Amino acid sequence: MRKLSFGFTLLLVLVLLVSACAPSGAPAEEAAAPADDAAAAAPAAADAEPTPVVNAFGQCNEPVRVWHGLTGSDGAVFAEMLQMFSEDNPDVCFESQGIPWDLFFQKYPTAVAAGTPPDLVIFHAAEVQQMAAEGLMQPMDDFYEVTGIGKDQFNDVLIDAISVEGTTMAVPFDNHGWLLWANTKVIEDAGLDPTDLPQDGTEFIEWAQQITTDVNGLHPNEEGFDPDNVAVWATWWTWPRFTVPTVLWQFGGGVVSEDLTTATLNSEESIAAIQYIQDLMCTYHVMNLYQPGTPYGGEAYQNNQIALWWEGTWTGGYMRDRPDVAAVTEPNFINSYAPDGNQAVKFDSHIFSIPTGANEANREATYAMIQYLIENGAYWANSGQVPALKSVQELPEVQSIASVAKAAEEFNAIGRTDTAHKAFIEIQTAWETAIGNALATCDADVTQALNNGNEAVQAILDRP
Repeated sequence: MRKLSFGFTLLLVLVLLVSACAPSGAPAEEAAAPADDAAAAAPAAADAEPTPVVNAFGQCNEPVRVWHGLTGSDGAVFAEMLQMFSEDNPDVCFESQGIPWDLFFQKYPTAVAAGTPPDLVIFHAAEVQQMAAEGLMQPMDDFYEVTGIGKDQFNDVLIDAISVEGTTMAVPFDNHGWLLWANTKVIEDAGLDPTDLPQDGTEFIEWAQQITTDVNGLHPNEEGFDPDNVAVWATWWTWPRFTVPTVLWQFGGGVVSEDLTTATLNSEESIAAIQYIQDLMCTYHVMNLYQPGTPYGGEAYQNNQIALWWEGTWTGGYMRDRPDVAAVTEPNFINSYAPDGNQAVKFDSHIFSIPTGANEANREATYAMIQYLIENGAYWANSGQVPALKSVQELPEVQSIASVAKAAEEFNAIGRTDTAHKAFIEIQTAWETAIGNALATCDADVTQALNNGNEAVQAILDRP
């Protein structure tokens, strides 16, 4: 591990502010949901300093200090789990700080650089390679040895993503990512069967044109259809950070090669994937037009204006708050847009990590807490996220939550994690910019935008 420098700390703060789970314009439990337009319009709120939520359990001179970004209703579930741990382990004294993600990614590297880190942090698997490369976290192979919890009890794709040169740097808490939420009412109203969804991109276009209608009841393949006044959409443009990798992989494309040496954003497969999305928006008019940022379809879905909604596992909380919507919703595997029906879906994970410089005297208690939380992951499933331990995923109380059970099945079958590279965040910014340029308007040149993005990604990969 390289020594953390002050200069890098400042840079990391800046890039992680861009990469962190965005502020939510959806219900608060959505750990990775879109920006809040209303909040952005209120200067006083935008300027306010985010305040960490601090919970103390017991009193002692050296409490185990836990920092995390779970500040929505998932944070409420997490706080309940900490209370359970405290009641079952009254000899352990600890403090939990729920810190909004943007502030978390300022405080965490700064605390490590200053030699005053917490004992335990929670962030995302996608960020592990960069955090590890810059010396912000310690190896955790000994956790698996001490507890007897085998790495094979977790998703193997995920374990690979959080390992550096064979050393596992973290412990997964959950799996979260994209799921297909199918509105059975919208589908049935179009005279279609919600249990018989399209299996590939060609089938989807024909199916989607039967779903989509304008305010006059016309379909996109009918004369007089008004694409500027659509009443019901077959599908919805959602957060590109999950949607785009999913579609790229389905088409056999991607952002970088498996050996992490070559940019592949302008490969024939990648261009076909993004061209398909542009065609859904601009040629077939079955997906709403591109919106920058993290567009959210919660209101439209609730109003029966979306048939197939690609959204996160955290949408389980949205459904719990809207039983009428949940009653006409069926969670499914993401549908494939690829012409051959090839399947893939992006997922991520909240992970436990021991910061560099953490208090060794608290290590045993910290490991006991991690073990307790992952082994009691069935309670965490109430947040909508999938417990990381496969044995917990199979418990009846977890399987009884339809969306969690379906997401667990999906991630284990076709799940993939994002680019495991030490410059992950810069790569992500480069491809997101390229995709934005490719989809910003209906006359945008997809190939040129991806060529430009590919050059930017390759320049990052070529650095020592």
